Amino acid sequence: MKRKRKKLHTKGNMIIFPGTMERLLSQAEDALQAENFQEAVRFCEQLLDIVPDAPELPGLLAAALYETKEFERAKPYGAQWIHSDLADYFEAMELYLAICIQLQDYDEVEEIISALLEEDVVPPDLQQKFIYLQELNGRLARRFSEEPAELEDGLPSLQDFLQMTGPVQQQFLTKLEAHVPENAGPLLSEIAGSTAVPDMMRTFALVLLRKLGWQETVVVVKFSRGVSVIPAEIPLPGEDAVTVEVLRLLGRLLDKDPTRLQLIEEAVRKFAIVSYPVGWGASADRVADAYASYASFLFEGAQYPQTALHRLILDVDQDTGQASE
Repeated sequence: MKRKRKKLHTKGNMIIFPGTMERLLSQAEDALQAENFQEAVRFCEQLLDIVPDAPELPGLLAAALYETKEFERAKPYGAQWIHSDLADYFEAMELYLAICIQLQDYDEVEEIISALLEEDVVPPDLQQKFIYLQELNGRLARRFSEEPAELEDGLPSLQDFLQMTGPVQQQFLTKLEAHVPENAGPLLSEIAGSTAVPDMMRTFALVLLRKLGWQETVVVVKFSRGVSVIPAEIPLPGEDAVTVEVLRLLGRLLDKDPTRLQLIEEAVRKFAIVSYPVGWGASADRVADAYASYASFLFEGAQYPQTALHRLILDVDQDTGQASE
């Protein structure tokens, strides 16, 4: 008996082999999970060419484009996700509202949240989040429609900031970046010193304090280690002497393998930003050797040492949880 061949689908003059859609979909999901957002966008765009109606595509593409800050492109896919996947309706809605806030579409956000709350369709465990998002959207609409100099009035409290979602926290700090008002110093100091705030946001707050020329001491605790700094007097993330020396040493250790060197340099710079200003808590020589071991672990599967420094590097680079020493 002859074996039946699977039918080949076509699109225009292009033949689509069986399993192509599933492979690209899996690659896009894996890239998004691994935070390789540009790769996720690339795989999604390939899917668009061959199966534009794939039900999984709007959510994947909206999330990937949001992370690459392509908010204009992300918005229509976010809207499609809302209408195409009722099982993830409120997850899709939260992403769509975050995109709208980034685009400063404050009126649309207000209309959507008001309608959801009036129709009483928001699950009880999400109602407070949507109410707070509505209040925050209103404050942002009033504040950022004004001239930068007028931003000095009505800054949120630390508790207000802690109630914001991660994307909204980032937008708030980004808005301050263009013009840091003098009276933002106390709030930014509290954000930088609060262990309840994500480390990246605390770094952002410190950079803004540095830009402001903040001369008061800020105590920052990260990875169970604390330092007291005067923001106006510290270098920018990645420009401190230890990080610069670590990169120089790694350039010598890994100069024969540019691909490996590039990946490890990115890991070093990521750590420098996340850990700012506490750093690795070790000499540049020790840190460079640890990253060389990390490179061997990633590329060759070599056994990875389990010292506190090695675990810290792994945790921060792979986001496997709260790094600790």
